Amino acid sequence: MTENNSYASHPEYLPGFMNNPQDVDGRHVVKLGLAESRELEATSLNRFPATFSAALDWDSASYDARLWWDDEEDWQKLAAELLSPYVEGGSRVAVFWGNLELPTVTLTADAVVRHAVDILDVGPHFWIYPLGGSVLIECLMDGQVTVATIPSE
Repeated sequence: MTENNSYASHPEYLPGFMNNPQDVDGRHVVKLGLAESRELEATSLNRFPATFSAALDWDSASYDARLWWDDEEDWQKLAAELLSPYVEGGSRVAVFWGNLELPTVTLTADAVVRHAVDILDVGPHFWIYPLGGSVLIECLMDGQVTVATIPSE
């Protein structure tokens, strides 16, 4: 299967609220097409070197903080802390998944905080990028969270 026909092939795997137009937060989720996702990746993820897996190579790039969560409650608190400036500013964020079968989505930062555990349950390897910002947050399935300033081109 090629990248083009696997991208977003399983949107049903997204957290339930993201596919529910009756959900208050779900109504504001935008599922990006491949071209839109690639455009956002060019301004965020692709500015960092990648490893052989989907993770970013933090041994070759600088980062601002490395944090850890132990359980879902820890992740909920950490997500709230990391996204608090964006919640206060009413910002939207993009969530990129470590699996191409899920479409990149954009939604409000406060919705990400409210549904942090739902997002973690779907894909414990993902990135959060506050739109128009200069920060990228990587969450890995081992509980590691890396926060980095996105380098300029």
